[in-house]
Amino acid sequence: MSEVSEEERKGRKRKPRVPASSVGERLVIGELLRRGFEAQLANFSPRKHGLLVRSGDSPPKLIQVKTVHSTPWYVRQASFAGSVANQVTVYVLLGVERSITSARFFVVKNSDLAAHFRQPSNWKAFGFIDAKTVEKYENNWDILR
Repeated sequence: MSEVSEEERKGRKRKPRVPASSVGERLVIGELLRRGFEAQLANFSPRKHGLLVRSGDSPPKLIQVKTVHSTPWYVRQASFAGSVANQVTVYVLLGVERSITSARFFVVKNSDLAAHFRQPSNWKAFGFIDAKTVEKYENNWDILR
């Protein structure tokens, strides 16, 4: 006998059990390894995490990974100013939007998106980045070399 959850009875879709951020980080690590990079999780604290990426003999670089099931990506305004403006972020779009069957990766330096960061007037620290903004950076992995 199978039990039907309350959500299924009401016809609502269940939310994914694995957080998108964890899925995105692991997909990015897999893609980096496939492309010849060295990559590992870099958890500095519960609020600060990312990936350490190295190509050849170069020193490791810290990159951020932002993952969504559907766009836009919600990001902090502080990501586009100061020392983190030159940091690379990989925006991951999981395969839910427009019948996409696999993840898409957009690899871009934060400073390149600063002019495209949109923030509603009543938002203080956060804003968003649209999919059209990052499209030209799809699979731009060479920026990490």
